[in-house]
Amino acid sequence: MTRVLKASGIVAVVLALAAVPFVYAGVHQRHGHGGGDMGPLAHLAAAQKELGLSDAQVDQIKVIMKEAHESNAQFREQLHGGIQSVISTLIKNPNDIAAAQAIIDQQTQAERQLKSNLLNAASKALNVLTPDQREKLGTMIAEHHGRFNRGLF
Repeated sequence: MTRVLKASGIVAVVLALAAVPFVYAGVHQRHGHGGGDMGPLAHLAAAQKELGLSDAQVDQIKVIMKEAHESNAQFREQLHGGIQSVISTLIKNPNDIAAAQAIIDQQTQAERQLKSNLLNAASKALNVLTPDQREKLGTMIAEHHGRFNRGLF
């Protein structure tokens, strides 16, 4: 069970860096960022042990994650309350579909840029790993995915 939890933590780090759309949306945003939880950084110690990351590698990944978080601040701000803005617009004028659509278009663009930034961060972070570490990580993710699909999580 401990190995499963460690693998899940490592998977969480990679998934967060790999531009999973839900990292900064919905429930995760309310519970995983901004509070006492460090989000993916809380799992980095498990990744360090499981993958054999050096302290230098961990430091590099932390910098990459911090930079991605900072560069996405404006997009997270833009995405926050997006549906509320659409609803408010339509409540003011139910016929103003164009204004509501413009808000949705802005949200879509912000989400796309946020994901792109996370994708670039994932690439940088994965380049910090050695080929053997990436291979081990790939195996762990495949195992996690297999367990998830079989309903073990």
